[in-house]
Amino acid sequence: MNLTIIYNLIQGPLVWLSLTVFIAGIAFQTWRLTKMMQTNVNDRRIPEKELIAPKALSKKENFLRKLFFLKLSVLGVNPLVVFISLIFHLCLLITPIFVTAHAVLLEKFFGIGWLSWFSWSPQTTHFTTGIVLACGFFFVVRRVIIRRVRAITTIYDFMMLALALTPFLTGYLAHEGMGDYSSMIAIHILSGELMLILIPFSKFFHMIFFFLSRFTIVNEYSLGAPKRSWQF
Repeated sequence: MNLTIIYNLIQGPLVWLSLTVFIAGIAFQTWRLTKMMQTNVNDRRIPEKELIAPKALSKKENFLRKLFFLKLSVLGVNPLVVFISLIFHLCLLITPIFVTAHAVLLEKFFGIGWLSWFSWSPQTTHFTTGIVLACGFFFVVRRVIIRRVRAITTIYDFMMLALALTPFLTGYLAHEGMGDYSSMIAIHILSGELMLILIPFSKFFHMIFFFLSRFTIVNEYSLGAPKRSWQF
């Protein structure tokens, strides 16, 4: 197949297909999860809040109580992994938005020109890309060498991680002129489109479900004032 035809395909119909599946999939999954919730949470008990009423404690006691539950959380048990995971997800989500080349494409195809005002310099993009790749390498090593993590790891986990890292790796290689530029860009675009398509239907959805669950479902880790709980 002619290379021009391939580029026209991945920069045209496949872009719209991936965006359509992404948006429709997110909407469907959000609707599906919402149907699994209920708004009557008066009889729902939150373990942390059932022990002692916070109003009955002094400020110091309340602080120590929160510190106790923090130590029981994943942040207290493994703060390094939480920190690396947070940095990884932040860079994974925001880097594609502020890449100059992406801003140019958005203006060309969708008329969104204001993003170019906030585009990062190549040095900043390289830095955040390096963070994503380094964190990804950390997660791979962790899944291989730590027994309890390796026990629940499957090939699917490595495939999802590889897919998440591929757009960053190929984008960096293409920018630096390493390897065949046309091939790197083609893989870069295709992997990004595939990731968009899979986000609503794979483990990638946790990046969106995190906010949905924390702000809408009552639990010991909820944020704000959620009014829903799971139907049992």
